Amino acid sequence: MKHNKHFILMLMIITILSVSGCKEDDQTLYSRNIVVDGTVLPFYESSLTYNAESEEQIRSELYSILNAHISKFPGQSSDYIIVNHDGENLTEDFLVDQLPSHMEIQDMIKRIKEDGYLVVNKKHYRVTTIEKEIEALFDGKRQLFPETLDKVLEDNMDAYENRDYEAINHYLRKNNIKVWDVINN
Repeated sequence: MKHNKHFILMLMIITILSVSGCKEDDQTLYSRNIVVDGTVLPFYESSLTYNAESEEQIRSELYSILNAHISKFPGQSSDYIIVNHDGENLTEDFLVDQLPSHMEIQDMIKRIKEDGYLVVNKKHYRVTTIEKEIEALFDGKRQLFPETLDKVLEDNMDAYENRDYEAINHYLRKNNIKVWDVINN
């Protein structure tokens, strides 16, 4: 009888931990860092899957970084750096002594994309979270296109009050609404 009680107690503890662990994952999706380059905020994308850069764009920006490093002329610098989603500058990990071959560049691009790194302008990027961006949206610190802010706020007020960021993200994605940071414009 004692063993049954212990078994039931252990089963309840495991169930509670499992359920709370799943809920934690849902919340961390919105508290994960995302890197914003420029003014468009893709905050409705997962920080782990968002990487809008094409291979051609990454290649071009990588060449800019590598050429600036290899040439070592005074005043020569690249506008780009490679960052992770914490905003940590990882550029040094990619620097080489001579211009890499096509295959080596392809390997670098693959590594950047697989690890979810971004190549960003070092003067115009910032680290934020989806939760912070939705808060800023509802505080009127963001601009929208093509919808008006009033319509988006009206349509999503219940979701916002319930902190249902997933519903707001779905709305933005479904309506293809672009969001800009008012401060940077």
